[in-house]
Amino acid sequence: MSEIKLTKVEVRPGGQLLYYVRLNTALGKVELPIAITEQGSNALNETKVLQSSLALAEELEVTIKFQLETQL
Repeated sequence: MSEIKLTKVEVRPGGQLLYYVRLNTALGKVELPIAITEQGSNALNETKVLQSSLALAEELEVTIKFQLETQL
């Protein structure tokens, strides 16, 4: 089973936060930087980071499926 960890790396000017999303999966480890606008609380910030990560994963899925289909 995969494990997901969030680590806030830094606060940037203009209320932007930079997080790393660390994924440990059966296939290996992945670390993604995600920049968000401050949401007002740690819980809301973490929710926004996870939502952004999910959106990225969905975009990757669509792109990879498209690439596979064009190669077949």
